[in-house]
Amino acid sequence: MNKFRENIQTKEIKETEGADKIAQADEVLKKAGDFTFFISKDGLSKLMPPLIMGVAVMTVYISLSHFHVKSLKEKDDLSKELNELRSEYISAKSYLMKRSNQSEVAHRLEAEGVKELRTPPNIIEKEGNK
Repeated sequence: MNKFRENIQTKEIKETEGADKIAQADEVLKKAGDFTFFISKDGLSKLMPPLIMGVAVMTVYISLSHFHVKSLKEKDDLSKELNELRSEYISAKSYLMKRSNQSEVAHRLEAEGVKELRTPPNIIEKEGNK
């Protein structure tokens, strides 16, 4: 019999706890329903500095991200141009090296009538400088 009374008492306690929780939930819902987005002039004057600061920070963040994207594009364009100039330099250098070979110079001068010397040049020494 005692166990039966204890079970009834614990059920009553649980029911009252559940009712308290429901009442608390109803109060929270009422508070949420009473919330309005209208701000008084005093509240607005208090909120203006943080709002202005937030807008300024967002503007700076957006401008920095645009600057970063622009600089990355510029870097990519410059690297492409550098690769093109490097390949042009290498091809021009190899062309000039080929054109400056002794055999190539001799071949080009033959068309003008200048022939390559097959004997070494004579050295003339001045007798007074000894």
